[in-house]
Amino acid sequence: MAELLRLLMDLLTQLSPFVIVKQWHHGLYFINGRYQWTTGPGLKLVLPYFCDVQRVSVVPEIETTPLQTVTLRDGKTLTYSASLTLRVIDAAKAWNNVGHYSETAVELSAGVISSMLAEEDPVRITDPSRSKRANMLDDIREEINGNLSGYGLEVMALRLNNFALAVPTLRLLMDKSVLEAKH
Repeated sequence: MAELLRLLMDLLTQLSPFVIVKQWHHGLYFINGRYQWTTGPGLKLVLPYFCDVQRVSVVPEIETTPLQTVTLRDGKTLTYSASLTLRVIDAAKAWNNVGHYSETAVELSAGVISSMLAEEDPVRITDPSRSKRANMLDDIREEINGNLSGYGLEVMALRLNNFALAVPTLRLLMDKSVLEAKH
């Protein structure tokens, strides 16, 4: 009996001529599977089977990259993760131009951060005054936003976490080879 009731409720929901778009969403109207326009919050009229409204959250989300290890120009390694405050600025682009926009933003951001840190002057990265590092993060964020603009996304804030410098890579390899030669 419960299954029949649930099936009946699902059918009524699909046949309903109304969709509610919450205040933290933008609604994307699709007619016969094609994007038509973006709408704000409220009660929206739809024609079942011909019209659909997809909801896209426009509230900023905090996303975190996995731990990354980068070799700097001076041969030292840097291990970090990053926190991004990600915001949808164009719901239609975020929904239509890329699949899983938040995952894409995290992966793209991790790649941009790693490549820019690898090319950066090590003094700017290790500066204890933080002013050079803050400017560097602003530069990285601008580069990420340039890459994400085609997807209707923006990184509002960028923070490096688990920021740890290690000894030069060459030294590690040499030490390992000396130990292997002794055994």
